[in-house]
Amino acid sequence: MKKVRYIILICLLMLPTILSALELDGMYSKNIIIYNKDDNKIIYEKNADEKTSIASLTKIMTTIVAIENIKDLDEEITITEKMLSEVPWDASVAGLEVGDTVTYQDLLYAVLLPSGADAADSLAISLFDSIDLYVEKMNDKAKELKLTNTHFENTTGYDALNHYSTAKDVLSLLNYALENETFKEIYETRHYTLTNGLEVSSTLEDANEHYGYDLSFVNGSKTGYTDEAGVCLSTLSTFNDTLIITITINAPYEYGQNKNLEDLMTIHDALNEQYGKINLVEKNETLKKLKTKYAKEKEIEIIANTNVTRYIEKNYDKDLLKIKYIGDNTVRNSTKKGTKIGKFEVYFDGELLNTIDAVTKNNLTFSIWEYLKTNIIYYIILIVLIVITLKIIKKPKKKHKR
Repeated sequence: MKKVRYIILICLLMLPTILSALELDGMYSKNIIIYNKDDNKIIYEKNADEKTSIASLTKIMTTIVAIENIKDLDEEITITEKMLSEVPWDASVAGLEVGDTVTYQDLLYAVLLPSGADAADSLAISLFDSIDLYVEKMNDKAKELKLTNTHFENTTGYDALNHYSTAKDVLSLLNYALENETFKEIYETRHYTLTNGLEVSSTLEDANEHYGYDLSFVNGSKTGYTDEAGVCLSTLSTFNDTLIITITINAPYEYGQNKNLEDLMTIHDALNEQYGKINLVEKNETLKKLKTKYAKEKEIEIIANTNVTRYIEKNYDKDLLKIKYIGDNTVRNSTKKGTKIGKFEVYFDGELLNTIDAVTKNNLTFSIWEYLKTNIIYYIILIVLIVITLKIIKKPKKKHKR
């Protein structure tokens, strides 16, 4: 069932559900997508379906495939020459050496945090005894997740002719991976010490040492860089209690400056300025008025029993908000305050956001006059029938002669 839930989640993500347009100026990255994870909404995208090299964002797939094939995270692995033999000389590494004894869990951290190519290939060899076979598993997973614009040639993200993805596919992959508790925990870790004493830290932390940005809003991240992919970045962040995933690819690396970090801060400032968690419907807000029956009050207010809140543009178009009432059209005098008499369907831009209870705001007071007035015809007919019946009963019977 869990696997089915994951696949459904990915299929939902592939739908073109852009809630509204975020305005971003001065972005360096060529390929961008920003996603509201809580509401399953794409907030912004730019060249998100364009195939491109993705550098070490590849290791998101490397890691999740490993997690799903490891039986015991605490099992120990000894690093061999074969595991390190195909690691490119200029690739980022965790610092593993032949003869080191580490656990599978250590290798997972060593892949994601320092973006260790040595750890990635060590996972491949230890699990399947072949990097090529491991890459096949990565491509099989891409097909399972319907990442139709993604193909892998290695575990590390090193530039290769047939190694590519898109910002949107990387988003789908990361969104899937984050549903795995082990992956999420590693992705959100900034510093870790392997059992052999090797200390590793997040590449985003290392890169930011030169800039000093306040990245407290970032829960977790994975960076990447190659000549073809430029500097790349994936993040899971929190804005106004809302989880936001960002994917940026193909930003320039100029004069020792990671322009993807500047892009991240531009996104941060734009979201804080333009977006917020807004109550589209307020709890106890009057959404409808209904006529009453047998009550002194001619009408009664029907209110929402809860808030309907969304992370959305602060200056959203209020005409896009529609509320449909489904329930009784009149309310009897016996109805008490807080009684559910129907429901409200809350739509935004044609999409159903939520269904909430419609409840009465006040008690109703019985009115004998309204009762009589409403039923006067009934009582007139009843009285006439009673009178006729009584006359028939009282009518003297004729005496018959003998």
